[in-house]
Amino acid sequence: MLELAAAAAGGAIGSLLRYGTGLLFARHTQRGDRATLTVNLTGSFILGLLIGLGIQERIPLLYFFAGTGILGGYTTYSTFMVQCVQMARERKLLRLACYLLLTCCGGLLLGWAGMTVSCFL
Repeated sequence: MLELAAAAAGGAIGSLLRYGTGLLFARHTQRGDRATLTVNLTGSFILGLLIGLGIQERIPLLYFFAGTGILGGYTTYSTFMVQCVQMARERKLLRLACYLLLTCCGGLLLGWAGMTVSCFL
């Protein structure tokens, strides 16, 4: 039950961070895909860092709070997919290809980078 409470509390915080990031980007650009890209890439790095540090084994409750909760609420696969479909419908295929490449490959590389950085902490 404590794990559920930790994940829920973290999820509330992550959702607020995601919302704030969207607002920040909306003020400076009119492109929601940049906010989504930012949260997904930074979330990948931070989750890689947490996993590399072994938080899920060493301090499971912290992992439920930060990894499952905060980062689960912060990152957004569903918004990413909707934005991809919108770009495809609007025939913005180059933008779609770049967005897919940056998100998927960038997320993979930043997750790996987070795990690598954790070796030096």
